Amino acid sequence: MKKEKTKNSGSKFNLFKKYNYDINRVVGIKGDEKYVLLAEKKLIRIYRGKLKSSPLLCSYIPIENAIFYSFEVEENVIGNVDLDSFIETKVYEEAGLLETEEYIIKYEVINALRDNKKTVIQCVIVPVNFINKNYEYILKETGYIDYLSFPAFAYKSLYEENILKKGNDLFIVMLYDKIFFTFYSQGELIYINTVSGGLDKIYESLKALKIANFDFDLFKKLLTKKGIDRNKYTPSEVPVLNTIENEFQSYSKIIQEQILSLIDTYDVEDIDRVFITTEYGDIPGINDMFEYQLQKKVMGFEFYEEYNLDLLPIDPFLFLAMLETHDAYKNKDLSHNFSLFLRKPTFFYRPSGILILVFIFSLIVLSAYPMYLLINGIVYNNKADNLEKEYQKLLNKKNELTKQINVLKNKTDVLKNKAETISKKINEDKKLIETLYKFKFSYLPKSQELVDITEIMNKYNIYLEKMDYKDGVFNLKIYSYNDSNIGKFIDDLINNGFNVSFDSIENKDGKFYTLIRIEE
Repeated sequence: MKKEKTKNSGSKFNLFKKYNYDINRVVGIKGDEKYVLLAEKKLIRIYRGKLKSSPLLCSYIPIENAIFYSFEVEENVIGNVDLDSFIETKVYEEAGLLETEEYIIKYEVINALRDNKKTVIQCVIVPVNFINKNYEYILKETGYIDYLSFPAFAYKSLYEENILKKGNDLFIVMLYDKIFFTFYSQGELIYINTVSGGLDKIYESLKALKIANFDFDLFKKLLTKKGIDRNKYTPSEVPVLNTIENEFQSYSKIIQEQILSLIDTYDVEDIDRVFITTEYGDIPGINDMFEYQLQKKVMGFEFYEEYNLDLLPIDPFLFLAMLETHDAYKNKDLSHNFSLFLRKPTFFYRPSGILILVFIFSLIVLSAYPMYLLINGIVYNNKADNLEKEYQKLLNKKNELTKQINVLKNKTDVLKNKAETISKKINEDKKLIETLYKFKFSYLPKSQELVDITEIMNKYNIYLEKMDYKDGVFNLKIYSYNDSNIGKFIDDLINNGFNVSFDSIENKDGKFYTLIRIEE
């Protein structure tokens, strides 16, 4: 699992930040539902802005679209293997994955078994094909998704954001064909498991009652609107209520078995709280029923209550996704992020931007010495002007002393020699200034050549690793992810009049390298 470092800043100048997102504003999207979590204000609002903007953008993976696999391994093995490769091999070999399909595998290493010589690896697996297809409606608008959450990992953010106090908590989601269990102990993930047989049992039992106009939509409405709340049923509907209650009693036994197995396997004394919901929403009356049967505190999934001042109908899993996204970027840990489409860094952190910076830096370096010489030339010019003025003064003085030439002949000869020396010095300075002027402007063609070379490199996706200039030769160490691009790049240079020679192309770590020499 990779961890990505992030940085948040309130600066209006985002050009030199690596990313331009605001970690305290998270937009959650699921179909037509768009909400923004204002983390610092603990507030949720309907989002009507553009998706491609500074707030972090997230969604979540429905539980029914993931594969779960866990296995035990000796504690001493963990530190002696490449854990990512080890887990990937293990999962492909034992979890029934298709060798022809690609998967994203996120995992948690659990050191909480009663047998402390062993460790459990809890894996959540999602097909890449699912990610590519099911979030296309977001990617068409933005091109990126900052975070894709999965509920089993997202529960941790409830503790990180102080929505729940740390304890021994069992989270249960009842799906149509299975029940999904996640257990956290003191804020840490301990256990993920699924049990076959879910709400389909109730559906089939209700179908057997031959209820008029009964279909799946009516079934979902019956569960989420009436559930097992006796106050919501008429006397004629009691058989329906009894059928639903009987099935939920059987679920209660399954949950009790899971709790006993959990306590028996892991270093856990008891369960403090049980949170339960279904993939269609909370069920009225279920909390009271299970609280009586399990003798535990039972609650629903309305974790967002203190944020939901506008009383919005929020999907609890979308809220968890927003909360986890904020927490992950705040703590610089994206290890449970299923997104394959992360936001690109700002311009100067991309290869093309880096190349521009290298070019600008090179131009500054190449221009520094000529600029120094130019400044010195200006100084010498000023000196020459001053000497010229001094010379004129001496000539005037010479004329004044002509009358005394016979008397001061020796002194005149000395002054004449000095004047000649000064004149020679002026001529030498003028020649030096002309030489410096020509030298300065001789670098302009080199700068243009760099611009031309850079444009051709961008054209063929060529990346610069190192460049130097010596004795009229540019030496460029370049690489590309496609060896044919290097050949096209060299041909284009030659066609543009460059004198090019190059070494053989080497393939290293999926990149193709070569050294190119361009003579003036």
